[in-house]
Amino acid sequence: MPARHLAAAAALVLASAVPAAAAAPAHPYQPAGSTEVPVERGSARLRLSPDLRSALKEDGVVVAGVDAKGRISPRGHSGEGTTLRLTGGAVTNSGGKLGGELRFGKAGLALVATGSGTGGTQSRSSRKSVTVTRFEVDLGHGILTAALHNGTRFTLGTFPRPATRSAVNTKTRSLRVDLTIKATASAARLDAALGTHCFTGHRPLLHARIVASLERSVDVRTALNLGQHGWPDADRARTRSVVSGAPVRMPVSGVPLFR
Repeated sequence: MPARHLAAAAALVLASAVPAAAAAPAHPYQPAGSTEVPVERGSARLRLSPDLRSALKEDGVVVAGVDAKGRISPRGHSGEGTTLRLTGGAVTNSGGKLGGELRFGKAGLALVATGSGTGGTQSRSSRKSVTVTRFEVDLGHGILTAALHNGTRFTLGTFPRPATRSAVNTKTRSLRVDLTIKATASAARLDAALGTHCFTGHRPLLHARIVASLERSVDVRTALNLGQHGWPDADRARTRSVVSGAPVRMPVSGVPLFR
């Protein structure tokens, strides 16, 4: 073939390849585990810590539930706690820790200072109350936020982030976490509203047990980069290489998986 024909053929091949390259995505590969998995339904059971309950009782503060319409339960907050319905959110796997956000709608708790406590911080004639609703759990940062009766959002408490593989069941597509929530400095605004001294320091505030169902159309194991038993896929690959006779590869901890 003459040289000019070869050059023309090469130019034609290059020209046809350019559109295909231009159409390629800028980031064709997204690492497993970076996908959000929406929650379908669920609830949170909130229980006051014994320490907080004792402090509230001493200051004459009664705790009651508030429904989604803002109505305060006349029965008060029992030792069994208050259940909030999960209204939205999603979870992720962030470095082996649970990430994402969970929202719990308009229901919540009401705190009523009756002035009948033994702490002597308030008179009966100066009763005050405050509602705490619209709870949101930020799993990625380990914080619990809520809204006051005037709509102001604040950070109520913090908690250690749970491990993803212990919180997510890939077979049942379910989430279950137990959180111990401690007060932040901004929780003291509840004291300011009530005229009490119950939310100072970093005392334990709440225990929250959250149970939720995950989106059924999502492959939870792949989306959150979890193996069959909650192991990260990278650890499963290392295990397979050892069993097959390949050289031992060290996990992140620096300890061989098999000896």
